Amino acid sequence: MPPTQALALWDDKVTPFVEEKVTRDDNVFRISKSLDPESLIGSSSTGDIYHTTSVGLNLDLPVSRQRFQLGYARNYVRYDQFTQLDLDGYDGKALWQWQLGNDTSGQLSYAQNLALASFANIGGTTPDPLTQRQALFNGAYMVTPRWRAQAGVGGFQQRNGDPARETNDIDIVSGDTSLSYTTPASTAIGLGLRAEEGRYPSRPFVSKEEDPAGIGSLFDNAYRQYGVDLVGDWTATGVSHLSARVGRVSRRNEHLPQRDFYGTAVRVQYDWKPTGKLSLNTTVVQDISPYDDIKASYVFVKGVSFRPTFSLTGKIDLSGIFEYSRREYFGDPNLVPSLASPGSAGRTDWVRSSTATLSYRPLRALALQLSAQRESRSSTVPFDDYEVNVFSISARLRF
Repeated sequence: MPPTQALALWDDKVTPFVEEKVTRDDNVFRISKSLDPESLIGSSSTGDIYHTTSVGLNLDLPVSRQRFQLGYARNYVRYDQFTQLDLDGYDGKALWQWQLGNDTSGQLSYAQNLALASFANIGGTTPDPLTQRQALFNGAYMVTPRWRAQAGVGGFQQRNGDPARETNDIDIVSGDTSLSYTTPASTAIGLGLRAEEGRYPSRPFVSKEEDPAGIGSLFDNAYRQYGVDLVGDWTATGVSHLSARVGRVSRRNEHLPQRDFYGTAVRVQYDWKPTGKLSLNTTVVQDISPYDDIKASYVFVKGVSFRPTFSLTGKIDLSGIFEYSRREYFGDPNLVPSLASPGSAGRTDWVRSSTATLSYRPLRALALQLSAQRESRSSTVPFDDYEVNVFSISARLRF
């Protein structure tokens, strides 16, 4: 047979797609096994099946030494039982990878999405649609063949759809810079600086003097955070790569200095690919999380994750994610007990999660995926523990 031209939209630079995903979640609201679900959700069953239909397109356009990428998808989520959780969400992103000459390069990106907040974070049974927007700009310049300077700025905004959680709306502006010494073997070491300012626009602060009850606001509405890090990057062999950041982080609250924090931040990532079919990513982290809720000002996270991937054949991949983290909810120890558990000076959670995913691509335009997840949380706060099993199967068709 004579060869024919392949069907590709704009030389395959534009890729429309449709995806259908079916998920079974046996504990949708992340309810503790010590609680009666009937009294909370009006049903003895905590599980449900929901369908997610996604329609969108991706654009990947190289222009000379520049590269432009766009992506947008509409996500329609429909539950069989808990229909109050149905949501028409979206996920959009834009990226410009820019290059000036041989020594200057960077990225300019913007992302925005609408999705339900996880009940593991917010608690309760009321859905909270989250709108998140993030813009980033960074650039790097080779001052000399051995010295590399980098700088970046970013902005993040989160808006809660549930009026009861509007106090957690947040605006964050951040910046970072670093100077590193690099070798021809791609090993680098340097010094980095970070700064961040966060404000809660829907959380007015009331001092004790202004409060008729003499209590005042228990949580601040603004903070500033600074960090100084030693950064390193080392390609040990042709199959292993290590990157690390170790430093000190300081968080200062605008009105409540008793909630200030000063400690050590660590992030180490090791990538190992012994064969063309097997790879392993290991990450160790200790840092302040941006997560904020009604029980604490901020969360100090210590965790480790393993992500193996094995290519069974040219069309079948098997991957896993194994994560463990300890989360300490910090704040003023004199204020937190009344909001957490009596006699407790705070809250600590331990979260364990295991996920296995099997991916199969029978055709170039068709991708099938089967996933199973097991997650559990234990906590020093009564009834904040949970266990959940999530199974999903999806099919994506590209055009």
